[in-house]
Amino acid sequence: MLLNLVESEIKMREKPIVGQEVFSLNVGNSARNSGQVLTPYVVVKVGRKYFTAKPTGNDGSWCESQYHLDSWAEKTDYSADSVIYASRQEWYDEVESSTLCDLIYKSFSYGNNVKNLSIGDIRHIAEILGIEKVAIERTMLT
Repeated sequence: MLLNLVESEIKMREKPIVGQEVFSLNVGNSARNSGQVLTPYVVVKVGRKYFTAKPTGNDGSWCESQYHLDSWAEKTDYSADSVIYASRQEWYDEVESSTLCDLIYKSFSYGNNVKNLSIGDIRHIAEILGIEKVAIERTMLT
């Protein structure tokens, strides 16, 4: 049961094609001393479990990195140095989503309605989020 839940939450990605342009964002320790930079990469090899990509314009194999085909996560025994995106827009969308979620969270910090939204607006937000009235009534009873 738990295994199925975890597998369903993994974002399955399309299989890349050799020569496809993807974008790498440095994360973790590789972004410690420099800002996060979105770098164009090119897919050079696609196997059964992994694909390999390297920065556009580099001829050496020393800078190639391997990524899992199903999740596009970097293949590593330690923490990842980069995250791969299919397009710049995919990265922009992730940044926007994260920023909006953070702002929404702050609007209700410590359980308070900081923005003084009307009860109708809050009910509409709950409806969008799929929060059922039954769950709210159960919470009020306990």
